[in-house]
Amino acid sequence: MEKQSLLFIAILPSPAIQREITAMKQYIAQKWGPRHALKSPPHITLYPPFWKKAELRHRLSNCISVFSQNQMPFEVALRDFGAFAPKVFFIQPEHSEPLTHLYTQLMEVLEKQLGMKTKHAARSFHPHLTLAHRDVEPLVFKQISADFRQRSYRRVFEVRSLTLLEWTSECWKIAEEFPFGTGAQ
Repeated sequence: MEKQSLLFIAILPSPAIQREITAMKQYIAQKWGPRHALKSPPHITLYPPFWKKAELRHRLSNCISVFSQNQMPFEVALRDFGAFAPKVFFIQPEHSEPLTHLYTQLMEVLEKQLGMKTKHAARSFHPHLTLAHRDVEPLVFKQISADFRQRSYRRVFEVRSLTLLEWTSECWKIAEEFPFGTGAQ
């Protein structure tokens, strides 16, 4: 049997913002129980989880590395909370042309160079940083929404890299980071 890894590609906010978001996830877990969102670092998913054979991992890493080196850093502004009722509660970024452009370009490169195509690519890109999902019951979802409706959250971070995360049987861990270059293409 060939060894495979479960991976996904994401943008991670600055360490300070990651700590704040993780604290919100912990608050939700302690107050209402949902813990599933704690299995991954705070992130914006660009390419959802997929299986990759070990011998193809180098090609994937090389593809993402070359792609990232041709990107310029840009800012993402986080503005309050949103939801995909009745299960997913999140922090939402403001609309960002650079983020949408990065997503579109990455989807094209992964499909052209590696044959990676996802059904999610067909839907419109809706970036978010999940605070609770999967293990959220409808009543708990309403309670979380009511609690956070009273709050405001505004932060800005600079996107300077892409991150490949890997499932380790208990949680998602950073496998590789791919720093942006100068954006010269």
